[in-house]
Amino acid sequence: MEITKNSNKVHLFQALPPKGLRVVIVVLLVLGIFFRFANLGQKVYWIDESYTSLRISGYTEAEFIQQVGDGKIRDIQYLQKYQRINSDKSVVDTVKGLALEEPQLAPLYFIATRFWVQLFGDSIAVTRSMSAVFSLLALPCMYWLCLELFESSLTAWLAVSLLAVSPFQIVYAQEARPYSLFVLVVLLSSATVLRAMRLNTNSSWALYAVTVALGFYSHLLFALVALGQGIYVVVIEKWRINKTVIGYFIASILGFIALSPWTIIFLKNSHNASEKTAWQSVKIPVLQLIRNWILNISRQFLDVGLYSDLPRFYLIFILPVILMILISVGYAVYFLVNQTQIRVWLFVVTLMSVTVAIFLPADLILGGIRSINTRYMIPCYLGMQISVAYLLAEKIISPTVKLQFQKLWRLALAAVLSIGIISCCIYLPADSWWNKDRSYINIPIARTINSASRPLLVADLWVYSVDTIANLLSLSYLLVPQTKFIVFPPKVVEIPPNFNEIFLYAGVPELKTEIEKNTPYEISTIYTLKNQDIILSKLQKK
Repeated sequence: MEITKNSNKVHLFQALPPKGLRVVIVVLLVLGIFFRFANLGQKVYWIDESYTSLRISGYTEAEFIQQVGDGKIRDIQYLQKYQRINSDKSVVDTVKGLALEEPQLAPLYFIATRFWVQLFGDSIAVTRSMSAVFSLLALPCMYWLCLELFESSLTAWLAVSLLAVSPFQIVYAQEARPYSLFVLVVLLSSATVLRAMRLNTNSSWALYAVTVALGFYSHLLFALVALGQGIYVVVIEKWRINKTVIGYFIASILGFIALSPWTIIFLKNSHNASEKTAWQSVKIPVLQLIRNWILNISRQFLDVGLYSDLPRFYLIFILPVILMILISVGYAVYFLVNQTQIRVWLFVVTLMSVTVAIFLPADLILGGIRSINTRYMIPCYLGMQISVAYLLAEKIISPTVKLQFQKLWRLALAAVLSIGIISCCIYLPADSWWNKDRSYINIPIARTINSASRPLLVADLWVYSVDTIANLLSLSYLLVPQTKFIVFPPKVVEIPPNFNEIFLYAGVPELKTEIEKNTPYEISTIYTLKNQDIILSKLQKK
């Protein structure tokens, strides 16, 4: 990389990576595209994704509950009404539904996905492909960011390669939720703020202001990314009020002003946001937190699914690899801090640390699982991947590294990329994954119900459960059309006759007691979850 200065402008000239490595990078990019778009409709369409389709259809959760929970027998395909675009609902209804019931979710992804499915159809594959497109657009943004940060084409290309075959990125590239868009705006805003600091022109800061607004409307946690960028700007400018600092603050204020309508909506309906995110406060043992931190970091490079379900034979081989990943990531961050100027390492450190500094103490002191929610920690994981890319770029061709050690580091690069590719190959044909943990049980449930003749699926609203109701939407993609379903209103039990096999989905203890006490049926368990909650039962005549 050569840098020449002309007046106040800085021009970057990138030297291409070695020829052999260029071929490898092209192959990795092709694989990255393939992994993002292959088998998009394969995996179970889980609770959160079903809610995405509910939102983009324009229906509210309240409408869905009111219309479905009336005790009438319907075809299971009736539920698809709440998963499809229709002429009665518009994009305004999509925004209204989010504003009223889930204001913690910024609307940009849902608006974009609604228009996307209007153009290309509302199948599972098409709905998820919007996320795959956002994930694909993140690759050039990663290149731009690393070029601005390191002034090295090699480091930038290695970072893109790691992102292209990162199993974590592929998982969220194939999920109909806003997280790949979050990755995109984090990288885009990071690149534009570095560019604005380099050029320090009104137009460059205006571009950054646009990315800040996009970031806020993509994910509200972008506020932590913007905070980290602010800390970086102020520290690099040595706490002086100069043109750069003023440019940053004006751009940030404009971005926040653009968010102000949604901020008002969020504050007005914050009680609904609190209810929808109450699960974050669930307390778990510290050792379990540590275990999940370790697994989540390793999933950026190695992911073989639900580790708890793996035979011990596989774990013997996987655990040493996970340990090596942790050591490598730790050393990469250490190497970055010690080998680069503060303008480089501070940016990566603030990208990683602000989110951690907010969520980790909250979980340890107050209790909760915020820090083990992979979706929240995306900025931190991106910083880790950038650090690893810099380490590998410096070690594989640096003249200060002896040739034999360069060869070892090239083997390390090949190993990192290989385990990512292998992880993606394991992921693609699977019908579920760890990120769909609340709906993977729907696959065997659907097989059981589909094998029955004239089945009836029973659910209830005796005690409202988001999981139960949303999983009905998830099941509607898996069950055969002849399946009937009924949702009992509170305190109502009327088992209809003339069904060969009747299945109870979840069901509170009070409902089960009422069924066994006042109907000619007894209940036998078919499936339970790991927490011992009964998820599917069968009603049999006494």
